[in-house]
Amino acid sequence: MHEFCKAAQLRVGEVDNAELAKINCYALEPLKAEDIFAFKVIAGDNRPDDRNSEPFTAESIQDMAKLYAGKPMIWEHGRGQKGSEQIARVYEAAAVATGKSLEDGTPEMQLVLKAYMLNNESTKDLIAEIRAGIKKEVSTSCRPKKLVCSICGADNMVAYCRHWAGHSYDGKTCQMTIDGVKDVFEISFVGIPAQPRAGVSKAKRYNPDLPEKKPSDFNDEEKKEARFDEKELVEMELFLMAEEAAEEE
Repeated sequence: MHEFCKAAQLRVGEVDNAELAKINCYALEPLKAEDIFAFKVIAGDNRPDDRNSEPFTAESIQDMAKLYAGKPMIWEHGRGQKGSEQIARVYEAAAVATGKSLEDGTPEMQLVLKAYMLNNESTKDLIAEIRAGIKKEVSTSCRPKKLVCSICGADNMVAYCRHWAGHSYDGKTCQMTIDGVKDVFEISFVGIPAQPRAGVSKAKRYNPDLPEKKPSDFNDEEKKEARFDEKELVEMELFLMAEEAAEEE
């Protein structure tokens, strides 16, 4: 399983009757406006200047807009001190055109999520921190349909190429484009996002003894072997965390 986590921006919202009606679609008992604290998340866009060189396409933004309503909000993608404690729920998701265009003429699009949490004694400190701008780093997670290398065209969701996002090859910077999204998981409050605008947590492996290949060069058995199951992903994440810790030392 490949899970990509991208940083996002959070803004406080207002709960009017229209918003309350949408929220109550997810509540087992009717909620009042005073019971709710709502906020809006600019969760991603299709700009190509992603600092981790792993941009979304417009299709990815549109796919996530169809998938995110009803998803939970937790802490640190379930890896932080608070674990996977749920604190809020997404009640609306939309792909919104900004009115700007990218260099190739493609309309710029943003994924806009709206979420709500209870406004009560147990959440008052968190709400105060959100209003004060202390808690504002938010990260979304998704599983791409395709992860396309700009150097060789390989779909790294099927079989891995030997290129790394952000690295330069013969003067050309590699981008791994997230082309379509097949699933989304949650939104998380994070203490330190991977990057100010878009951060990615990723796992990638390849056998350094194998020659570089294009997608058409892989046979069915190689494609099958290149896929991760959940156990492999956990092992890979632990390995990468250990490598990062060693590099910091």
